[in-house]
Amino acid sequence: MDTLPADLLAHAPLPDVTWSIAEVERDTGLGKDTLRVWERRYGFPTPGRDAAGERAYPPAQVQRLRLIKRLLDAGLRPGKVVPLDDAQLEALLAQARSEPAAAGVAPPTALGPWPGDPDTPWLRWMTENRTDLVKQALQQHILRHGLGPTVEQLVAPLCVHVGEAWLRGELSVYQEHLFTETLQSVLREAIAAVDASGQALQRRPRVLLTTTPSELHGLGLLMAESFFALESCHRLALGTSTPVADIVLAAQQLQVDVLALSYSAHASRRDVVDTLQQLVDQLPRGVEVWVGGAAVALHRRGLPEGVTVLRRANEVNLQVRAWRLRHGTALAWDGAA
Repeated sequence: MDTLPADLLAHAPLPDVTWSIAEVERDTGLGKDTLRVWERRYGFPTPGRDAAGERAYPPAQVQRLRLIKRLLDAGLRPGKVVPLDDAQLEALLAQARSEPAAAGVAPPTALGPWPGDPDTPWLRWMTENRTDLVKQALQQHILRHGLGPTVEQLVAPLCVHVGEAWLRGELSVYQEHLFTETLQSVLREAIAAVDASGQALQRRPRVLLTTTPSELHGLGLLMAESFFALESCHRLALGTSTPVADIVLAAQQLQVDVLALSYSAHASRRDVVDTLQQLVDQLPRGVEVWVGGAAVALHRRGLPEGVTVLRRANEVNLQVRAWRLRHGTALAWDGAA
């Protein structure tokens, strides 16, 4: 076997470590389909191929994708940011932090001081990586005020504040992710406690909760589920990014009454309107579609007829009670497991 001379071998460049498309999806939150579409439409990313012929992304491209994701989460559209190079992305991100309107970013919501107890140093805890204190404070708030008021009065505005702090560069990506995971953990525990309280058997409507393929954010869905739990609804959660065909199949086989969907701010008009039209056309007769999230409010005029828009998570309560009135007390209890 031929070998390189020792002196050449010592100076031979080591191959860069590359990322698979699944690893890029997990790290950035950008879906595999989205990455492939951008590759064709914008000429970026430009992955190589590994020995098996699969896409292999160099670290520099992954870093640029992280910057793009931050700008998408801030409200910009892919066509404006994906074609930019690293320097342009950094400049746009800096501009978005200092002058949101000039950068094409929606101005921050005027929420006043941090929500909840004004003496609770949420931001300091997150910058110091004290997620244990964040978790404890959230749990105590639920114990004192209840799950519903906590979601409405604390969690929802807190998420906006955290997003603004991240945009200003006060929180890193990993710190924002830690906050989100901590919050989801607390909400899931609280929902489980509601289910275990024995206050009522789960009743109709039977609700299927998920997001469509391009939507990887599940926090809004979890906040809505909190209110479905408080109304003792029978809930079937599929997680995020479910293909339309599988949503339809699940609705058919699980015999659901309501499909609940959430769209975060970065979802495009096509993500929202087109997928909802497909679902309305294909879902079994009688299945209602309830949707919420920032992108739904933005594209509300184009939504298919018959879709129910939830402007706030706590509107779930009113919609569930209205559904039960429409369908009568005979359907109030569902003995299915």
